[in-house]
Amino acid sequence: MPEKSPLHLWRESVSSKPSPRDTFKGMHLAVLHQASRLKLDGGLLYIQLKVQDFVLCELKGRPKDMVSFELPSEDEEILWICLQFQGRLTFPNGGTSKADTIFTFSADDLNLTVQHEKVWVLFMGVSGVSKPQLMAEYPKLREYAGKQADRMGMALPITYVERQALEVFSRLTFGPFITQHHIAQLLGKFYTSYIEQLRRYEKGNGKDISLVPLYHKVLAYIHENYMKEGLNREMIANAFNCSPRSISRAFEGRSITVGAAIQKVRLYKGRELLRNNPELTIEQIAVTLYFTDAKHFANQYKKQFNQTPRQDRKNIADWR
Repeated sequence: MPEKSPLHLWRESVSSKPSPRDTFKGMHLAVLHQASRLKLDGGLLYIQLKVQDFVLCELKGRPKDMVSFELPSEDEEILWICLQFQGRLTFPNGGTSKADTIFTFSADDLNLTVQHEKVWVLFMGVSGVSKPQLMAEYPKLREYAGKQADRMGMALPITYVERQALEVFSRLTFGPFITQHHIAQLLGKFYTSYIEQLRRYEKGNGKDISLVPLYHKVLAYIHENYMKEGLNREMIANAFNCSPRSISRAFEGRSITVGAAIQKVRLYKGRELLRNNPELTIEQIAVTLYFTDAKHFANQYKKQFNQTPRQDRKNIADWR
């Protein structure tokens, strides 16, 4: 068997992706060592913790079929905030939540249906004396949080704020006394971000704020898939199950277009190849990254980095 060239090896390495592992360790609440961990029927992993007025639940996995899931209940109605990372949940009234959204709802007893697909959901509920305190601090919740089990507050995109808060939460130290404090802080950050999004939505007269996270998701998709041949707006739209027009709208008012974003990522990857793989010719790099030819690659490279690929390679060689 002929030995693969560095170019082929590099192509394979950037196109390969590690397989996800659905383990408790990969779940957000896994840092709470005192929480209960269960493997539910249908291949779902479940973590739950009840501490004072707070109850936290996390569900993750891929069920073999549609399964019912019942949230913990109290003597009084619980106010929930939900971060739906993956999959869908169907509520008793037929309403369905969707991935990458955050929303609120109230319930004292609620049975949800988990669809036959990958699902990952984090629920944080508050009741007791903490609930009226929370409502007093965030009066907007009275307008948007559902007061019945079959009503949901407005579903909004999960933002960097929530993800960063979870990242910080995963690095904290937990103990019998401090755990409740950390949970209250996390809940406060979620509600603060959620209410701020609602205010921006109102200020924009109902403008579709879902286009903001779509813009960032498209950029992330380009970074992960820049090696795909024919990568363009239509291909990206198919990946996100939306129209090409929605992709264009997400980039309106930005300093870059979809096509320019794709080219920019490829130019930076080209510079990386140029500097780290001296055995590759500029022509090989240009073809690998789907530029028309070496001249086209060199022209765009100079516009981006203020020097040609040959000048860049020479400068690096001289510096070394």
